[in-house]
Amino acid sequence: MFFNKRKDKEKILESLDILEAYIQNDINSIDYKENVKSAEFAQIEKKMCSIMDLLQSKNQKNLTVYGEIMLACEKISDGYINDKITSISDDSKLNYIAKSLNVMFEKLNVSINETLNILDEYKEQNFLNKVDTSVFTGGALKQLLEGINSLQERITVQATQSYKNGIVLENESQILTQKAEALSLSSQEQSVAIEETAAAVVEISSIVRNNVESVNMMQQIGMKVQNESQKGSSLSKDTHKAMDDIYSATVEAYTSVNQISQIAFQTNILSLNAAVEAATAGEAGRGFAVVAQEVRNLANKSAEVAKDIEGLMGILQEKTKYGKDIASLMSVGYETLITDINKTVELIDSVSTSSSEQEKGINQISDAINTIDHAVQNNASVALDVKDVAVKSNEVAMQIVDDTRKIEFLGKELLH
Repeated sequence: MFFNKRKDKEKILESLDILEAYIQNDINSIDYKENVKSAEFAQIEKKMCSIMDLLQSKNQKNLTVYGEIMLACEKISDGYINDKITSISDDSKLNYIAKSLNVMFEKLNVSINETLNILDEYKEQNFLNKVDTSVFTGGALKQLLEGINSLQERITVQATQSYKNGIVLENESQILTQKAEALSLSSQEQSVAIEETAAAVVEISSIVRNNVESVNMMQQIGMKVQNESQKGSSLSKDTHKAMDDIYSATVEAYTSVNQISQIAFQTNILSLNAAVEAATAGEAGRGFAVVAQEVRNLANKSAEVAKDIEGLMGILQEKTKYGKDIASLMSVGYETLITDINKTVELIDSVSTSSSEQEKGINQISDAINTIDHAVQNNASVALDVKDVAVKSNEVAMQIVDDTRKIEFLGKELLH
């Protein structure tokens, strides 16, 4: 009997060691059966088994809660926030920890899901809504949500500015397109006008060149006429001098013819006197009378001839005087003609010089117009390039406005 009590006591102590090891987490479970035989230790053993079962039951619930807490913490560390601790422990502190974790999970789940929804809206270019930051009172998570809202505000500001700039750029690009088109048309019209002007200048240049050649020919002819007129003037002077000489000779010949006429008159008188004397002499003077008659006949003939010559000399004298007057007028006319020809030659020289200068000017104008034509052609090409750039800029501006118009942000309806 005494031996059995001692043995039961050892079993009780052994059970207490097992319980102690379980409490110290040296073992994970208690597998104990009632082995005490004595009634004195049987109640102790029964109570001790009840305590073991109670501890083991509580520990099992705690382990379940611990396990869920560990799994939830592992999940949240991996980025999953949709977990929840459902087990309940007999430990109020452990339950409080589980409840706090569930509240945290719920807040995180609600906040992150809301944030994801907002980010989905942002992804669809809808920046009207903000994240609710009142879920957290402070800390990095609140700063994170405030940072998302700050990003939304910055995006709204940028979208507003982009939309404004896009509208302005669209309007300005449309105006630029119109101006570029007008510039292109104007440049093309200028190009056509310059080409027509260049063709006209070429034609004018050809006409002026022909005029210069004609003026040069006129200049040569004028110089030739000037030389010939000077020769004619010289010949006219010689003619006038010759006519003076002829007139003088005619006067002298007329005087000589008068003397012949006087001599014939005197001879006729002498022959009459001789005939009278011969008649008085009778037969002796008959031969002398015949001679006197022949002398008288010769004197009459000489008088007639002298009279004819005197008449011809009078006519010659008149004609010579008339020729002299004509030669004098011709000489004066030649002097006037030479003066006029000299003036004409001077005018031709002036016209030739002016035509040469005009030809140079026309050539310079032609060169300038060709330069302007090249510049206008370049301007027309640049204008076309500007027009293309303006059209592309307008297309880009319209695309920017269309893209920005798809973005939803606060204050958009106030922009025009």
